[in-house]
Amino acid sequence: MKIEIDASAGFCFGVERVIEEASTRLRKGEHLYGLGEMVHNRAELERLEVLGLKTVGHSDLSSLGSRKVLFRAHGEPPSSYRIAREAGVEVIDGTCPIVVRLQKRIRDTYRQLDRSKEQLVIFGKPDHPETIGLMGQVEGDATVVTGPDDFRNIEQGKKVHLFSQTTMDPDEFEKVEKAMQEMVRTEHGSESGGQFRSSCTICGQMKNRKPKLTNFVRDHDVILFVSGKNSSNGKMLYEHALRTNPATYWISGPSEIDINWLRGARSVGISGATSTSMGQLEQIREEVIRITSL
Repeated sequence: MKIEIDASAGFCFGVERVIEEASTRLRKGEHLYGLGEMVHNRAELERLEVLGLKTVGHSDLSSLGSRKVLFRAHGEPPSSYRIAREAGVEVIDGTCPIVVRLQKRIRDTYRQLDRSKEQLVIFGKPDHPETIGLMGQVEGDATVVTGPDDFRNIEQGKKVHLFSQTTMDPDEFEKVEKAMQEMVRTEHGSESGGQFRSSCTICGQMKNRKPKLTNFVRDHDVILFVSGKNSSNGKMLYEHALRTNPATYWISGPSEIDINWLRGARSVGISGATSTSMGQLEQIREEVIRITSL
């Protein structure tokens, strides 16, 4: 049986960067707190906890004193930095540079808006940490849409400036963009040309992930897709893989592999979300080798 790990899988740049920062500091013996889950990956969180990372919530931030707190790759609203500063917390900023640039773009665009005639719209998930951080850049004065059927809170008659959470599905962004263009065209007719500005601010790694995953899953009889079940990126990529190859199974770890999935397969592909480490994919490979050799 051929067993192959997807070379395009593994942590995205931002997650890899913040996990490495945490691991390095903890191995040096530093006492480190993480604000919120560093990654939507229970196994990786447990590994960091064994090293000494203590995860805290936003309500804890003001009472931590001079302790070191790592901000995760998703980014934070300005209020988190203010609370930390007032409490004397030493912030280690792990925000992904791509998210930092997007936060700045949103702030700069907002400052130039004529708010009586223009509005900001963000394609994202309202409860996702990154979107919360983006909304914080404009003190909540933007509309979040989750898809092409979620335009009810967009103010009619105002020019739209559309951005996206960096980890959203590029295909879904395209649907939102087209539907919003049509909405503006319906409102403004021949005058609609200047009433809509769109910036596809999805991370380049995310844009490339689906095409590469498509090619990978087509090359194998069975796909084991590895991610935490609370990872929105994992859910999106798993569902895409499943549509391409119906013999795709979503697992969080080696113990969830069912030997019956593998019977008769000539090749097994192992892939995962941008919050899944290469080390975890290697563990799955070793378990497939073990159970198929019994």
